Amino acid sequence: MKKTIAGIALAITLLTIACSNDDKTISTVESLKIDDAVDMKMPHSSSIIISNTNTIIYPLSLNNSNYKDYSRSTESKYWNIIFNNVVTGKSELLTRKKLLINNFKIGNYENRPINAPTFSDQFIYYEITDSDFNGDKKLTSKDLNKLFISNLEGKAFIQISPENYSVHSWKIDSNHNLILLDLIKDSNGDKELNDKDEIEYFVYNLKTGASAKPVFDDAFKNEVKVLAKKIL
Repeated sequence: MKKTIAGIALAITLLTIACSNDDKTISTVESLKIDDAVDMKMPHSSSIIISNTNTIIYPLSLNNSNYKDYSRSTESKYWNIIFNNVVTGKSELLTRKKLLINNFKIGNYENRPINAPTFSDQFIYYEITDSDFNGDKKLTSKDLNKLFISNLEGKAFIQISPENYSVHSWKIDSNHNLILLDLIKDSNGDKELNDKDEIEYFVYNLKTGASAKPVFDDAFKNEVKVLAKKIL
């Protein structure tokens, strides 16, 4: 009798486990189907027409609820940009990477007279975070902010700020085809970018495309620091 009762109990237990496993399998499959359907959507903001070109761009939104895997604690709005040629109908991504586009601007129109295009208007300027600088396994505003440029069709997309520096601010000198960069480096090695670190100044020549160069050499900077310490 005891063996019979034990056998019945075992059978009930096995049946319960089997049903439980079936429930879990169904739940997982349904969840995957929902996620797959959601992933078919391609979130983007309003289209932007680039004047005097055949190009329309579609920035891809970042913090969309359908893309929870990439939502971050950041003020960034986009993770890539689509460039569409209205004549050929061809569409291309700015880059094959998924990154943070913290800001971008087309040309330098706000800093020049009307109807007076300059060489600097031939570029799009991007502030981008594409690497985990502080090692927290996320891309956030605490990682390096880098300056990139491309042409108006999204081609020749390159980083122009030096490696291991973060862009504090920048401006365009249209008269000399230069970008003036105020950069910050983790000079004390604490993996944080703040007022404990020194601002350094670089210049990039849009015409030559040569690597950004420091404005002041070490000897001049040391001379200024010594002078600054003197009591008035």
